[in-house]
Amino acid sequence: METNVSRILDIEEVSVALERAAYRATHGTREERSGRFLQSPTILSVEYDNDTRKLEITFSGGRAYRYLDVPPEIYSDLLDADSKGYFYIKHIRDTFAYDEVKGRTKSRQA
Repeated sequence: METNVSRILDIEEVSVALERAAYRATHGTREERSGRFLQSPTILSVEYDNDTRKLEITFSGGRAYRYLDVPPEIYSDLLDADSKGYFYIKHIRDTFAYDEVKGRTKSRQA
């Protein structure tokens, strides 16, 4: 009987996880809606505006920077990179003009 109860609880957990994923796919960030998630110990969040070509990166220390005139391919490649921090250092940090974004609070996106 314990196996059946345990199995029911697992099914309920899976159901909740699927509902959460469905909500994020519809109402989440651009990355969540596309199924591409940012997982990096140094970068907390990334936002990109196709119209202005601005890439905003928030780091784990709480600082955020807005990089200017960034091609959409760089944003896409950043999301696909195995190491977001390495990609940032090699392809973004010393390549694009930037401004520091003031007033950000340190929080990790779910």
